[in-house]
Amino acid sequence: MDFAYCFDCREITYALPNNNGVFTSQNVANNHSGHNQYIFGKPNEYCAPIRLVLTKLNAGLPIKHNEIVLFKLAIDLGELDKFR
Repeated sequence: MDFAYCFDCREITYALPNNNGVFTSQNVANNHSGHNQYIFGKPNEYCAPIRLVLTKLNAGLPIKHNEIVLFKLAIDLGELDKFR
């Protein structure tokens, strides 16, 4: 499973691969269809706050409140702009 970020809802969600094994915005959770979304790649491509949260999500570890605050702050400051 891969993870995505919905800019409209400011939420992390999951993305499932289509029949060809490719992750697309059409395969993001149904409650975010039609929203402005970004599907994350490998965690080590991102800055530390985003990398930490993605790594913890993939490992099934709990995420602390301040970690998610820094994650969202990094996105608000434009960390994902270079990937979009």
